[in-house]
Amino acid sequence: MAGSSQAVNANIVTKLGSTNAQTKVADNDQRFLLFFVIGTYFGPDLKGETPQKSVLQRIAEGLPPYTSDQLAGSHIETVEVEHIYRHVLRKAHQSAVVKLPLLLQFFDGNLPRNGDDPTANYPQFPDLFPPLLHPRSLSQNQNKIVENIVFVNNPEIYYIDREDIERFRRLTGLKDFLLDEDAAGLHTTDGVISHSAAVQVDEFNGGFSPSKSSQKTRKTRCMDELLKINDPLQHDRAGSAMVFLPSLPTESELSKIVAATKNGFALTGSAAVGPVGPTVGLMDIGECEDSYIFRMSLPGVKRDERDFSCEVSSEGQVLIRGATTTGEKTVYRYSQMFEMQTQNLCPPGRFSISFKLPGPVDPQQFSGKFGTDGILEGIVMKESWQMK
Repeated sequence: MAGSSQAVNANIVTKLGSTNAQTKVADNDQRFLLFFVIGTYFGPDLKGETPQKSVLQRIAEGLPPYTSDQLAGSHIETVEVEHIYRHVLRKAHQSAVVKLPLLLQFFDGNLPRNGDDPTANYPQFPDLFPPLLHPRSLSQNQNKIVENIVFVNNPEIYYIDREDIERFRRLTGLKDFLLDEDAAGLHTTDGVISHSAAVQVDEFNGGFSPSKSSQKTRKTRCMDELLKINDPLQHDRAGSAMVFLPSLPTESELSKIVAATKNGFALTGSAAVGPVGPTVGLMDIGECEDSYIFRMSLPGVKRDERDFSCEVSSEGQVLIRGATTTGEKTVYRYSQMFEMQTQNLCPPGRFSISFKLPGPVDPQQFSGKFGTDGILEGIVMKESWQMK
């Protein structure tokens, strides 16, 4: 953009309007990064717009206001926006990153003004994405979503003032603006952006699957440093083990047994039946600074919200319920009947799997994906990180 960063900011403020005020105050650098990151890496999701433009690029180019008829009807959860914001600032000093309460105020347009420095009062999220065109709502799983917003991982920067570019690079430690979509933790299913507290189901048109979004399909990944899987060969470990119970435990007893282990899990119902051991329930758990990830093997499990659920409690307890469709004695396929000579898959029927993550979490910031490969992958933010 031509002119100083203050002139650019004043121009955008004039076009977008002012913001509300409350009590706590973010400093100038924090406000600049909030405004700059959200405005540069996100834009309205418009039908047929290729390449997609960020909201600040549209303003700088003087494009006419878009209408509701032009919007694609997609949605993104605010927690996903938060993940991308934190990914951009992964190398920045912690003093430049706002904590969750201020970030939520920014999303609501309630980040208090800085009375000492009026030039630091940058536009907030509702100013960049007007609520009439980008309404807020709760998904069927009670997660906050914003409609018609798209992530721009490789934004144009020709219009940005050089001083703002240098300030961004100095504060973030990044040399360029290109973001790896996988490393940014952007979860999509057939182009649908989601960071849902329910489980997504690939190529499924009901239940867990959200509405259609942009045409890109991106492979689900966690943040680039997330896969720090525990080493099972540590010398101070007893080694692999299985626990056999002499009698059937009550639900309370089983819950206490699982809670007493760090990464243990329990199978019940058909998932616990099988002569060669469970083919359902194999699991890996990973940890990074702010999150946990788990991956669960669920071959032959119905991917239908009527038969499948995954719940996470604040204590880190995970409960998966579902139904298997494989493992039957007689199989009918292609007008033929097969008598199965081996039965290593667990018998068909309902099951549950429960395990405990290493620490407490925020259940409202849990996302899951149940893919066609039979792997359930879930990511959930640590409670301690949210408290900072």
